[in-house]
Amino acid sequence: MKQKNNSIKIEADQILLQSREIFLTEVIDEKASARIIKELLALDKLNHKSITLWINSPGGTVHGGLAIVDIIKKISSPITTIIIGKACSIAGIISLVGKKRLMTANSVWMAHDMSGGVGSDYTSKVLSRTKFLKQYRELLLQILINKTKLTKLDLTKVLNGELWLFPEECKIKGIVDKIIS
Repeated sequence: MKQKNNSIKIEADQILLQSREIFLTEVIDEKASARIIKELLALDKLNHKSITLWINSPGGTVHGGLAIVDIIKKISSPITTIIIGKACSIAGIISLVGKKRLMTANSVWMAHDMSGGVGSDYTSKVLSRTKFLKQYRELLLQILINKTKLTKLDLTKVLNGELWLFPEECKIKGIVDKIIS
């Protein structure tokens, strides 16, 4: 029975990919980032028709997410991002770079300041990453400023904790273009 379920999953994945639909539904790590990038590049090589990127992700690594952002900007195919469930952290940033940006009625979007992977490491490690973290922070803030209508108060919430927004707020603040049911 397990083999039949696996073949159904493979068939579903192939059908969706042939329909130019990609799913980002996991933590964004090197493996997930590489998969999304490969799928985007492969579909763009086939033709330059629209690609839909469905997002239901808690986020993940900044560099993995920004690699996806860079490829979305590079390819010729227009990307539609659709938030289903949640687009948190770097997944929220990815959701902003679609040519069309949609969100389902029961979804949430979240942005926060990055941890930088430092955690509870030694002070010397924290100090050595300071310049790196500042540059990444500025890059992420610039994307938020350029792609949304977030206020200074909203950006302060992002930098000092977390900013959680529901669909209507996302539409008002320019995070999504349309709410779909």
